[in-house]
Amino acid sequence: MASTRFRALAATAVAALALCTACSSDGSDASADGPLKLAVFASLNGVPAFAADEEGVFEKHDLDVTISTAKTSTEMVPQLLGGKVDLALLDTATSLVAAGQGVDLVYVAGATDGGIPKGQEEFSFANVWVQKDSPIKSLADLTGKTVGVPQIKSAPWVDLRGSVDEAGGDSASIKFIESPDPLAALKSGQVDATTTPEPVGTVERAKGDLRPLGPVNSGGGGVAYVWVTTRDFAEANKGTVKAFGEAVREGNAAVNDDRELLVRTAAEVLEADAGLLEKAAFPVYAEKPLTAADVEFSVEYMNKYDLFEKGAPDAAKLVGP
Repeated sequence: MASTRFRALAATAVAALALCTACSSDGSDASADGPLKLAVFASLNGVPAFAADEEGVFEKHDLDVTISTAKTSTEMVPQLLGGKVDLALLDTATSLVAAGQGVDLVYVAGATDGGIPKGQEEFSFANVWVQKDSPIKSLADLTGKTVGVPQIKSAPWVDLRGSVDEAGGDSASIKFIESPDPLAALKSGQVDATTTPEPVGTVERAKGDLRPLGPVNSGGGGVAYVWVTTRDFAEANKGTVKAFGEAVREGNAAVNDDRELLVRTAAEVLEADAGLLEKAAFPVYAEKPLTAADVEFSVEYMNKYDLFEKGAPDAAKLVGP
C-alpha cells in the first residue's frame, strides 16, 4: 500500500510535467511574470523566507515576492510544474525522488542544514519519542519494533532509519506503520515509537506524557531542505534565480544570528505562542552556496534506503546557477 502511494505521488508529478510541457508548446518562455511566487509549508524550515520578506532582504536584491503555504512538500511539485509557483521549499527526499522520476528540477539554494546542531545532542528540531515507561532506551533498541510515520519512503522515514543504523541498530527490521497522527498512535499503544518536528516536540516535552529517545540526524547530516525550481524557469530567469539564491542565504544568516527575529517570525507564521517557540529547538539555516557534492551526498544517502525506483538522479545536473 505504501509503495502504491509513493508511486502515485511520483506519477502525479510526472503527469503535471507532461501537462506543463503541453501548455508551453507554443514556444513561450517560462519567465517570471509579476512577483516571484514562492511556496513553503508552515513549518520552522520556511521561517527565513518570511523574515527575509519582512526585513527587506528580497527587496534589497531587487526581488518582489509573494509567499504561499502548502500542507506538504509533495503537493508543491505539481504546483511548480503547472506554473502556479516559481520556487518551492522542499525536503531533499521529496525533491530527489521527483528528480529520479524524470521531473526536471533545479536546486537553487540550501534552506536548512541537516545533522544535529551543536548543543542539541539531547533534544533537537526533530526527535524520536517513546512512551514514558517504555523499556526502549536508545535508538538502537528500535530494532525489531513498530514505529509510526506519516508516510513510508518520506524524509522522516529515511531519517529515522539512518539514525537507527548509525546508532548500531538494524532499521531494516523495523515495522513501519503509516498513520495520519503518529503521536496519537504512540499514545494509544499502537506503535512503539514515532518522530516529531519542532515545535511539536517542545509541546510534548512540557506535557511529560512521552519520553524523548533522542534526536534524528536529519538529512543524514547533509542538507535537509532546499529551494527548487524547474529547469525551464531557471534557464529563462538566470539573473532572478541567482539573486534569489543570494537573498535566501542572506535571510538564513539573519535568522541564525538573531534569535528574537527568528522566534517572532516563527510565531507569526505558525500562529503559535512566542513563549513556547522561545523554548523550541530550531534548525540551522544554510548560509553557504549549494554544491554538486552536497547534492551527491544526499543522493547517496537516499539511495541507500532504495528511494529511487527508476534510478538515482544526477547530482551535477540538479545544481542551478
